[in-house]
Amino acid sequence: MTAVAGQQEHAANEALAELLFSPEGLADPFSRYRRIRESAPVHWSTLGNWVLTRHDDVDNFLRSKHVDKNVHTWMGGRFSGQWEQHHALRKLAANMLWMNPPDHTRLRRIVNRAFTPKRVREHRKVIERRFDSLMRPLEEAGGGDICNLVFFPLAFSVVAGLIGVPDEDGAMLREWIRDFQRIFEVGMTDSELRTANEAAAALDGYFGSLVRSRQRARADDLLSALIDADDEGGPLEFAELVQLCHMIIAAGSETTTFFLTNGVHQLINHPDQADLVRADLSLLGGAIDEVLRYAPAAHMIPRTTTSPVEVGGVTIPADARVMVMIAAANRDPERFPDPDRFDVTRTGSALMSYGLGTHFCLGWRLANLQAEVVFHTVLTRYTDLTLLEVPRPRTRVAVPQVENLRIGFRLAR
Repeated sequence: MTAVAGQQEHAANEALAELLFSPEGLADPFSRYRRIRESAPVHWSTLGNWVLTRHDDVDNFLRSKHVDKNVHTWMGGRFSGQWEQHHALRKLAANMLWMNPPDHTRLRRIVNRAFTPKRVREHRKVIERRFDSLMRPLEEAGGGDICNLVFFPLAFSVVAGLIGVPDEDGAMLREWIRDFQRIFEVGMTDSELRTANEAAAALDGYFGSLVRSRQRARADDLLSALIDADDEGGPLEFAELVQLCHMIIAAGSETTTFFLTNGVHQLINHPDQADLVRADLSLLGGAIDEVLRYAPAAHMIPRTTTSPVEVGGVTIPADARVMVMIAAANRDPERFPDPDRFDVTRTGSALMSYGLGTHFCLGWRLANLQAEVVFHTVLTRYTDLTLLEVPRPRTRVAVPQVENLRIGFRLAR
């Protein structure tokens, strides 16, 4: 390695360490993404992971047939090699999100029946009514915490209705899901892992009871349909049904909550862009795409390799752990001119915030439909949108979001 290359790798390692472990890096990840991308865009880190930050590198890598999600490879070397003794990590390994073909293909084919364009469109009226109902108290008060009082219960109720989970269980499940999701963080502590194990046990118990209830008596919901599904691989097993319930609720509620929160946050922060959409509602689709690019719900997704993969002139070996920095790729100036500018008129954006390849998000249409309803209503029904306080950040790397979004507004005349 040349002296210059060594300096570049050192700079990238320094920026990554700040991103993962310092309050400053957690508060401002994008400047660290930029430093890594400029220093070593295909970076072998001191953590033993590869890190990708350029748009085209990420795009090509995620589409490669030699890329998968092998939980055994990803966990290799962590937790003193004893990761399978932890309930949360065993649960992660059993999740569809960490499966590969043919098991992943079979489960995805079955679950995808609930997310066809036609079935998603049928949810619009339900979403509109639920959003109107949740916004009524905020309208009377002139504002409030739209993240926790509106967006979470909205997103939760949409997916909860799919599998027959009562709305009143949302707050309890959210706490368990958030505790469990700590396992996605590279810098997870022993204390957080213990809490994640407890949450994993609670979630398995809850969804196990739900599955057994539906096995005794079917209802008009997706879970009952999944129980009766008899694909070419045979009916789904009990453990598969439990993990699918968890995945649908977790992915459909938490990520959508922050997608909606980030969207309203950016429209308030950029009133000129909000005015553009108000004046020309045909720009609403572009605004949704720009929120996904500018402030994605997930910043990093993990991947592994089955064979050597060449990325940006560098060969990543087989059995490698790769941190794919989606948020960094979305701010690559080679792909997006003036990438730090929020611009609802951008065109031609090949967005990857829902992932690419085999693991492309199943529920993207349902999430986009909620965003379409929410952003349209917020921009046309309300005026004088303001932040009542600076949102509290959630200090995470893979899924860094905010804990609240308190806004003020008036009803438009």
